[in-house]
Amino acid sequence: MIWLNPVALVAFVAIAAPILIHILAQRRAERFVFPTLRFLRPTRLTSIRRHVLEDRLLLAVRSAIVAAAVAAVAGPVIVTPARRDAWNRRIVRAVVVDARVTASDASRASAAREPRAYRAADFHVTTLVDGLRRATDWLGQAPPARRELLIVAPLTIGSLSPSDLAAVPADVGIAFERPTSLPTLRTIRWGSVRSSGGTIDRQVRLDGVATSVIDLPTRDRTAHTAALPIEVVASERANALVDAALTAVLARRVWSPPPGRRAQFFVSDDDTASLARSIAVTAALTPWMAEAIARMIRDTDLQQAAARTLEVLGDDRLPKGPWRTVAMSAAGGPLVVAGASGDRLLVVSAASPSSAVMPILIRALANAMAETSDLTQAEVLGIPDEQLNAWSRPASAPAQPRLDALDIDDRRWLWVVVLALLGAEAWLRRSARGRSTVVDVGETVRVA
Repeated sequence: MIWLNPVALVAFVAIAAPILIHILAQRRAERFVFPTLRFLRPTRLTSIRRHVLEDRLLLAVRSAIVAAAVAAVAGPVIVTPARRDAWNRRIVRAVVVDARVTASDASRASAAREPRAYRAADFHVTTLVDGLRRATDWLGQAPPARRELLIVAPLTIGSLSPSDLAAVPADVGIAFERPTSLPTLRTIRWGSVRSSGGTIDRQVRLDGVATSVIDLPTRDRTAHTAALPIEVVASERANALVDAALTAVLARRVWSPPPGRRAQFFVSDDDTASLARSIAVTAALTPWMAEAIARMIRDTDLQQAAARTLEVLGDDRLPKGPWRTVAMSAAGGPLVVAGASGDRLLVVSAASPSSAVMPILIRALANAMAETSDLTQAEVLGIPDEQLNAWSRPASAPAQPRLDALDIDDRRWLWVVVLALLGAEAWLRRSARGRSTVVDVGETVRVA
C-alpha cells in the first residue's frame, strides 16, 4: 500500500477524542422525592468518581468514523497484482524531434512504434541534449507505466554521446529513428574572419570522412585595426601598446563580428577610471551580448592568463552598475567585467596594456562577438547503426511510482465508508436516546 499524504496519518491520534468524551462526560445525579430520613442510619460519607464506558458500540462507530476520515485524507493506494499488471501493459512515450526533421516524418516514426502510447508528448528541439533533458523531466512526472524515450533525428556524429544518455534513468527505454538518409557531400558557410589584409569569408566542405576549410578571396583590403567594431578607451601612454595588441590579434586572424554588434573596451587606469565610472550600465542584455559574455567566460586561454595576473579592479576603478565578472585574477578579485549600455557591449579590464593578457582578451572579445555556423548541424556522417543498437534498450517495468505522479487512488471508498458510518452513528444515537427515555418514565411512575 502507498500513501499519497503519509503526514496525515499523524491525525490518527484524534481517535482518542471520542473515547475521552465518553469517559470525561459529566452526568448529573437524578433527584428523587423522599418523605423522611429519620429511619436511615448515619454512615461515613465517601466520594466516589466512576468513569464507565457506556454504549461501547456507539463509541466504536465514532472512533471508526475518525479513523476512516484520517485514512481517506492520507490517500491510500492499494497496489494489487491486477493494478501493477495494468501499469506494465501501458507505455508513456516522449518523442524528441530534431528541428531538421519534418513534422510528417516525425509523426510516421512515432506512429510506427508498438505498443501504442497511453500518453505521449513531442519535444521539437535544435539540440538533442536539450531535448533529452526536457523529455526526461516530463517522463519523471508521468503516471505509472513503462516509459520510453524515442529520438527522431538525423543522428549525426557529435549530436549525441554516452554521457548525454547517462542522464536518462535506467528503467526508461531508449529507441532511435533516422527518418531520412544523410547527404554524402555538403558545403556550408562557416563565417568570416578579420585579418590585417581585410575580411575573408570561410567555407567548410564536408565530403564523407574528409573535411576541408576554404578561404574565399578577400572582400576588404583595408588593413587597419579599426576594422574590428571594438572601440578601445585607453590613456595616451597605453594607446601604443593596445594598438600593438590589436595588430598582433589581426595578424593571427579572428572571427569577424556581424554588422550591428559593437563593443567598447576600457583599459582601466587612473586616466580612464573616472570615464568608466560615469557610464550608465543597464541590467538587461540583448541575446548576443549575453552569449558573448558567456563565451568569454568559457574561453580557456583567457581564464588561464587571468589566473596568472595580480591586477584587480578595485572599488575606485570598478564602474558602478550591474556588471558581470568575466575573469578573476590571481589576487582573488575581478580582472575583467562586462555589461551593456544601449546597443554596445562594455568590457572593463584592469590588465596592464603590456601584459600577455591584453591580446588574449581582445581576441576573446572579438571571437565572442562573432557568429559562426554550428558544424555539428551540417555533419554528413551518421552515428553507426551498431552504436545506436548498443545504446538502445527496452522499457522496464515501472519501479515504485512517484507519489505526485499517481493518477488513481482508493480514498473514494473510504469516504463511502465514512458516510455509511455517519448514518449508523445517527441511528445508534437515536436508539440510545429512546431507551433512556423509556427507563426514565418507568422509574418516575414507580417512585410516584
